[in-house]
Amino acid sequence: MLYRVFEIVGIGFTVQSKDFFPAQASVGEQALLGTQFLELLIEQDPHHRFGTSATIEAAVSAFDRYFESTADT
Repeated sequence: MLYRVFEIVGIGFTVQSKDFFPAQASVGEQALLGTQFLELLIEQDPHHRFGTSATIEAAVSAFDRYFESTADT
């Protein structure tokens, strides 16, 4: 599992995405995740998407809570 976390200097931390892949993922699979990361980053400012938190741990928890709450919708 890979969380993409940004620090907004002077503001806090935000998570852009969370990717799941096996440790033996091929170079192609890894490259695809990198491409998707850049596409999402270009499309949407991560800190406007989820807000910021004071710590990395809090940002990850907020990100997970958001997706857990929307999983059934």
